[in-house]
Amino acid sequence: MSAAEKIESEASRWLAARDARSPSPEDDAAFDRWIDEDIRHRVAYLKLESAWHRSDRLRELQPLDRRIDPDLLRPHGMRGRWPMAMAASVVLALVVASVFLARWQAWEHYETPVGGFSRIVLEDGSVIDLNTNSELRVRMGRGNREVQLVRGEGRFQVAHDTQRPFVVSAGDAAVRAVGTAFSVRLRESAQVEVLVAEGAVQIDTTHAVQAPPVRAGEAAVLHSDHIAVSRVEPQQLERRFAWTSGQIQLRGETLEDAVNEFNRYNRRQLRLADASLADLRVGGTFSATDPDSFAAAVASTFGVRVDAAQPDAIVLRAP
Repeated sequence: MSAAEKIESEASRWLAARDARSPSPEDDAAFDRWIDEDIRHRVAYLKLESAWHRSDRLRELQPLDRRIDPDLLRPHGMRGRWPMAMAASVVLALVVASVFLARWQAWEHYETPVGGFSRIVLEDGSVIDLNTNSELRVRMGRGNREVQLVRGEGRFQVAHDTQRPFVVSAGDAAVRAVGTAFSVRLRESAQVEVLVAEGAVQIDTTHAVQAPPVRAGEAAVLHSDHIAVSRVEPQQLERRFAWTSGQIQLRGETLEDAVNEFNRYNRRQLRLADASLADLRVGGTFSATDPDSFAAAVASTFGVRVDAAQPDAIVLRAP
């Protein structure tokens, strides 16, 4: 039995015991000790309790003596004294259905198109800025706050709550915070990038990689065998968060990198017709959704020729 399964089993037994009778002071004390031992205990119990009590139909099926087989509360299957009983099968099916239904209903879904931006204010006061062509799901529970970044990039300004960790999952990583400000970007290559503006975050991965907390003014890039953490100067931090106001700030990036950045925000893509243009260094602040103005600035500075005749592309050619 894994650690997660053990916790789940213990939670189901605590719920069954407390639902069957009024707990004594000694029972309450033992339960409190178990809950306080590990945040995972609290999360497992609260999720199970919520699924049980939110199902009115399920509670109507309880036996008159209110006794519940705790094994029936476990979603991994039926492990108890009634594996062949039809009534227990019905109860188990309803429990499992209510657990999955409650979880499914709890998720809120948010998405932005190419060139779109969205600001989301959560019920706890946390704020999410969702960048172009991004998608995420949010679930706010009593024991934790969960975000699944499906694609793209989001900046998270997390309201402080030590009882409910704020966890952003992206790719193979989970970024955990209590009260801080940070961004997470999931690239198409599945590489995850984390940038911390305030406070600190802890990054956990599915790989055997241990990482120290990533603190304000630091960036982390997750690779398959390690996490690379680097320092980010205040001006760089401002530049990298410029997208939250609909801008792209360039401070000496190559033209190739600048073109790739603009193409994140626009269906009308910039293209370099000549490889010799790729290493030109560009600077300035531009509207993320106005590639024409950027192309005009490049043409004015370097004498580059701009071909805007194609409806879906702006082609930059050498002089």
